Amino acid sequence: MEKEKLCLRCMRKIGNNTSCPYCRNDRNDIQKEPYLPLKTVVGGRYLVGKLVSTNGEGSTYNAFDMETKTPVTLRELYPKGIVSRGEGHYCLVNVGKASEFIEAKDSFLKLWRKLATIKGYKALTPVYDVFEDLGTVYSVSEFLGEGQTLREYLLDKAQGYISWEEARVLFMPVLSAIGELHKEGIIHGGICPTTLVVDVNGQMRITGYCTNDVRVEKTVLDCEIFDGYAAVEQYGLSSGIGTYTDIYAFAAVLYRTLIGSTPISAASRLTNDKLMIPGKFAEQLPAYVINALVNALQILPEDRTASADDLRGELSASPAAAGTAAAAYSAVYSPFESNSFNNPQNNAPVVPQTFDEVSDGNDFEQYDEEPQGFKTSTVVAFVVSAVICLAIIIAVILGFKSCKGNEGDDVDENGSTTAPTTMNSGIVNNGTTSAFDDSVEKESLPYSIPNFRGKNADEIINNPKYSDVLSFNVVYVDSDEDIGVIVSQDKNEGTLIGSKSTIRLEVSQGKVVPVDDLNNMNYEDAIALLEDAGFTNVTAQPGRMSTTLSQDNRVYSVVYVNPDTDAWENIPITGRLSVSDEIVLYYYESQTPEETEPETTEGTTTGSDVPTTAPVTDAPQNDTTTGEGLE
Repeated sequence: MEKEKLCLRCMRKIGNNTSCPYCRNDRNDIQKEPYLPLKTVVGGRYLVGKLVSTNGEGSTYNAFDMETKTPVTLRELYPKGIVSRGEGHYCLVNVGKASEFIEAKDSFLKLWRKLATIKGYKALTPVYDVFEDLGTVYSVSEFLGEGQTLREYLLDKAQGYISWEEARVLFMPVLSAIGELHKEGIIHGGICPTTLVVDVNGQMRITGYCTNDVRVEKTVLDCEIFDGYAAVEQYGLSSGIGTYTDIYAFAAVLYRTLIGSTPISAASRLTNDKLMIPGKFAEQLPAYVINALVNALQILPEDRTASADDLRGELSASPAAAGTAAAAYSAVYSPFESNSFNNPQNNAPVVPQTFDEVSDGNDFEQYDEEPQGFKTSTVVAFVVSAVICLAIIIAVILGFKSCKGNEGDDVDENGSTTAPTTMNSGIVNNGTTSAFDDSVEKESLPYSIPNFRGKNADEIINNPKYSDVLSFNVVYVDSDEDIGVIVSQDKNEGTLIGSKSTIRLEVSQGKVVPVDDLNNMNYEDAIALLEDAGFTNVTAQPGRMSTTLSQDNRVYSVVYVNPDTDAWENIPITGRLSVSDEIVLYYYESQTPEETEPETTEGTTTGSDVPTTAPVTDAPQNDTTTGEGLE
């Protein structure tokens, strides 16, 4: 009777309700093969609930401990292609796969037994039990079903990202926990916004543990790696995974949290590294945080921050160190050289601080102060500061002479301009370019302003022909022009100017796609709404079947075709697209009683006209792990 009164998704008591009043789960749902059926009991005490996730190693379920009367998380080893489900839900090893299963089983037990021994870190979910049953092995850990994944947490924010001050409180305990995992020989390999969970107390927790064979390509198990957060070695393009792999992932997640966009795939960065920090964020973030991200997101493992302790030291810099780093940026590095991932020697120096903030129950580790004498970092800071001061003095003297020699030249009305902080040799936005290159032949002065309207802003800003004589003040505006196209300029074509004058460019940032307004709207009305907003390339496709009359023709997902990759994707985190971008609305299609809904498979949608590649980012999707959805 107790079983019948539980919601098998959120594990709350729901009495005789057919639908859970808390999470809307339908009691009549079934769990499809090969997953454990609902209400199966394993280990003699754990009642199996809804499937949460699955990958090449196994499956994770919400469950209920019938002895302690508490919800738990249950992980089952069920390696795809190696075992199959037999009578009584028993795991049967496929012919010729015995050695692979034994190896997977040993790795699973070793991982979870080690995790069970680690105590005292709030960012680590406690492991309660590891046992064998039904021909395989299971782990039981803390239930975090009432929390949010970091991805959900960030999407709930109006801007899609948070400040360093807020991120610091969330991330530092996680970094301490990662350091402890590494000391125990555990490499997570899957740190990303969906495996980090913000619990009901506002603390971030690490989930998603798997054996290493799942976290790299070309192993006996189907791999699960998270593009944008996976390091290059996980694609088999460098040395094996190590502590530096988790450092890359942690920094990539921190980048997503602070900047609001997923980093470029490490595999892509090998040949075309365009990972950078937009100018408006570079102005807001402490220089030592930017420096720490640069070091931790190096492509090659040997160039990357080596350990969690090292990264923690860089992220815990004192205000004095932050000032030193900021001075280094402005006095030493041009905007085209600072923070280059391909040139780690260009990074601004950072002086670590002893970190003693252990209040509020956070797992902040302390750094012991040296008992006597100067620290090496102090000496380095003194030398760096002296060099920077000398550079500033020289720059001031040379600047003074230059000003005297060009008294007739135009001067920026603000007196100075701010360059975007870039992580490679390119420029993103919200800044000015002012680098000089003596190898480029200078235009004769006075210089005649060209017509930049209708041209791509990046191509103009990065062209030495223009950047040698102009500083660009870029302002982004809503426009019917494609994203990145110059809409207007404050100096007309043919205007004569002197050296290094500033020109203000208004650049199109596209228009906002009103996704929230479109959801659950009749698709014909939704098309009209988008067309009224200026979008010129909108179509609709039937997607899921619906037996509920009220849902017929209602939009449930909005995607677009990325012009750079020609792939179907969800609307970017900024919510903006060019008005000419191809937008597709998926809507519910009616289903007659005799029709049955076809099973969906991972990465696909249903409906005759829907592309086989489903959206991959933020729009709401079916839970394709079971083909039935988590209600």
